[in-house]
Amino acid sequence: MRITTKMTADNSLYNINEGRIKLDKLNEKTSSGLNVNRPSDDPVATRRILDVENQIKNSTQFISNIKTGQTWLDMAGTSLEGLLSTVMDIKSTAGQAVSGISDPTKKADMLGQLKLFREQLLDYTDTQVGNQYVFSGFNSNNAPFSPTTLSGIVTTAGSPNITNINTTDLYVGMPITGPDIPANSVITAIPTPGAAGAITLSNAAANSNAAGTLTFSGKFKGTEDPINIDVGSSSPIPINVSGGAVLRGGTPPGSTGVDIIKTVDELMLAITNNDVAGIQAANKNLDTANQQVLRAVSDVGMRKARLDNSLSLQQRNSNTLRAIHDDMQNVDMAAAAIALTQQKTAFDAALSATAKITPLSLLDYI
Repeated sequence: MRITTKMTADNSLYNINEGRIKLDKLNEKTSSGLNVNRPSDDPVATRRILDVENQIKNSTQFISNIKTGQTWLDMAGTSLEGLLSTVMDIKSTAGQAVSGISDPTKKADMLGQLKLFREQLLDYTDTQVGNQYVFSGFNSNNAPFSPTTLSGIVTTAGSPNITNINTTDLYVGMPITGPDIPANSVITAIPTPGAAGAITLSNAAANSNAAGTLTFSGKFKGTEDPINIDVGSSSPIPINVSGGAVLRGGTPPGSTGVDIIKTVDELMLAITNNDVAGIQAANKNLDTANQQVLRAVSDVGMRKARLDNSLSLQQRNSNTLRAIHDDMQNVDMAAAAIALTQQKTAFDAALSATAKITPLSLLDYI
């Protein structure tokens, strides 16, 4: 077979182009620092790299979730410890009154303390992380125990009876406030329960009003739902605490535990009336309430420990995955520099040889 000048030229051009492509790839690798710059460079390696990158993203998200959960549980734990301390203070006050209080001054001091303790209990559950309430469940944009106002109630001056009132969330001993109601009034009876019921207060109304308002605190306005975060591929952990479960004993109140707010109100009413049996009953309920809050503190502590362990695991996983990714994707710059130099030398030699051979023809040998 006769080798023509055109065939020699085409073969030389092909080899030069191949050398140029290899040189360009090496230049791109050394400048980008990456072994694979596009899927066509190495489809198999690309799939492996993308899989590892996806795992790294998941691990990063888990780490972020865990740190958020740690913040929520830290805040909840601090609040619960405050609640526990306050319940113990209330229990101590109840213990002092268990045999009855005859001294009016001492009684007034105790009632003043218990009123402040009641407010502290509700204040502790107003804990927020950012603009979200830790104790409100899914209703985390709203405070769990914000005051509730009922409208359209009927008061009569000089009468302790209030009518046309929804008594669903009310109970005997609950403190009540309103523009027509004297200070320090509490509910002493609910003769007519229901949506349009009637209650009796400890003080007579100051004014008559056919469309008055009444405000009380202690109604749980959150939900019992857990707010879960994923700390692994199939490892959800709740990071919130239900204020309703801790302070009101579940929803409805008292359904799963002690209604602490109601117990405090009943204790104050019993002390006011020097009701020894009522004081002793409240004191007994406070023993259970103390255990109720203590269990919540312990539960939060266990969840925090689980988050700490999960964080350590995810950080190790992330470090391992990043090392695997670097091994697959990051260029060995020393080896790449040597290969680039060798390829450039070969490319330059090919150009030089082609330049010398290409001008030759049959006429040069005649």
